[in-house]
Amino acid sequence: MDPYIVFMDIDGTLISHNQNVSVMTKKVIEQLQQRGFIFYIATGRMLSLAQVIQKRINPKVEVIASNGSVYQKGHHLHMDHLGWKAISTVYDVTTELGLSTNFFSTDRTFYTRRKPWDLSRLARMRVMQDGAGKFEDVHDRDHLNDVSEQIINGIVIARGELDKLAIARQRLLDADVLNVSSSSPDNIELIPRRVDKASAVRAITNQYGIPVDHTIAFGNDKNDLGMLKAVGTGVAMGNSADEIKKQADAVTEASEEDGLPKYLKRRFLD
Repeated sequence: MDPYIVFMDIDGTLISHNQNVSVMTKKVIEQLQQRGFIFYIATGRMLSLAQVIQKRINPKVEVIASNGSVYQKGHHLHMDHLGWKAISTVYDVTTELGLSTNFFSTDRTFYTRRKPWDLSRLARMRVMQDGAGKFEDVHDRDHLNDVSEQIINGIVIARGELDKLAIARQRLLDADVLNVSSSSPDNIELIPRRVDKASAVRAITNQYGIPVDHTIAFGNDKNDLGMLKAVGTGVAMGNSADEIKKQADAVTEASEEDGLPKYLKRRFLD
């Protein structure tokens, strides 16, 4: 069998609500790796948090982190950064609206206003897990400027403040200094311009020289749409919103029902 590359979102796709990778998922991935398949995690989480999940599968799984801003290919690590113009714009907009922002390097969270550990459990999983990563309180704009060269991407999480979040999203879109996406209704994903999961998927596929029709991606939310369209087969999870399912090539069971390994098992192993 000719090799395939499989790209897998984490939250709502690869793992269950308790952050576990199922026994079936690990087994199916290992079986297909033995046949030459290449597997990538593709997540909005920073690299150190993505690697927590990577270690729960096996070390041969590669990582796309920070919504495509960071990706591995063997020992090479590609990185894009937000840049001060985008960072300062985000800071000014969110500060004026009273929203908190988490900016990320590969292993550190720079947070404004609200501490990450004060977020809901699900939101915390996006910025902190198993002691992976470090935290730094951003005191003011000058402090943020001092650390700006380390910042790759970020996220604004505002549960219960969706009106403010909508205003912030529109202002950031109008500023046109970064790529804006979302992995749930209560957040804004902050990504460098011209970068997303799809751009990383295309770069990796080209580097491996594997044809598009031998690429598969699994996702469940808006920040996965570009990736689902960039591959030969884009698979939406059963827990995805209807608009995601309509734009996907296939729909599998929900993440809680092992939809990802069940799809791969039906297609390649049964």
